[in-house]
Amino acid sequence: MRIGLYYFSGTGNTRLVAGEFKTVFASRDLECELIPLEKITQKTRDISFTDYDLVGLGFPVHAFDAPRIVYDFVKLLPVKRVRYFLFKTAGSDFLLGGSTHRLRSALASKGWTLAHESFFEMPPNVGACPSQERVDQIVAQARENVSVAVEEILAEKHIVLDDKPIQRAFSFINHFETIGCFFGSSNWFADENCTLCGKCMRNCPTRNISLTEDKVVFGHSCVLCLRCWWNCPARALRHRHLNWALLKKLYKL
Repeated sequence: MRIGLYYFSGTGNTRLVAGEFKTVFASRDLECELIPLEKITQKTRDISFTDYDLVGLGFPVHAFDAPRIVYDFVKLLPVKRVRYFLFKTAGSDFLLGGSTHRLRSALASKGWTLAHESFFEMPPNVGACPSQERVDQIVAQARENVSVAVEEILAEKHIVLDDKPIQRAFSFINHFETIGCFFGSSNWFADENCTLCGKCMRNCPTRNISLTEDKVVFGHSCVLCLRCWWNCPARALRHRHLNWALLKKLYKL
């Protein structure tokens, strides 16, 4: 079996889980290729599933649903029969991150058939900062849960997460986040500590960031993944309205 795993990750939590899937599949003598989802949405890589027997799709929960970039990815998919497993990460297990009904329906319209679905609690990247000890505990548990998920996938256990009415109701909040991202995108700015290194521009999954001779410029296609803010070597990025929610101290995965 050859597995292609497409994933989106902002601050690294989903990337870690995706990497753990690859490690566990490899321990079963199975080949698993990791593909950052923005390689497809930025059209730097062709979409092809002919070499895969199984496809994985992973993402961090944004406002109780998948972030907009995941739906942008789905829109680019050709209609083709694909067997896939789905996994999501979030900083809390509240309502398991909401419903995946809308995403599963969008994938079904492309011919995709869900084989397995899983949820992984990971350290939060907004709000209260967890201790490093707590981060290590959460990550260790997530690694164990990946091993369980892989065994279920290989045993062809069809597992779908709860999809209760309240989860679908909370998932509607995602629409407001998408609108807020559009109107709030240009409220990001770099302070006097910025060295114009360009790392934020190079890493932005939606190409929302550009550089001029003397400043960083933010457009209107932010998905609030926080990748630029999290990885800024000078800690120079700020948001005019959201600074209160951002962690005061970063943790290490």
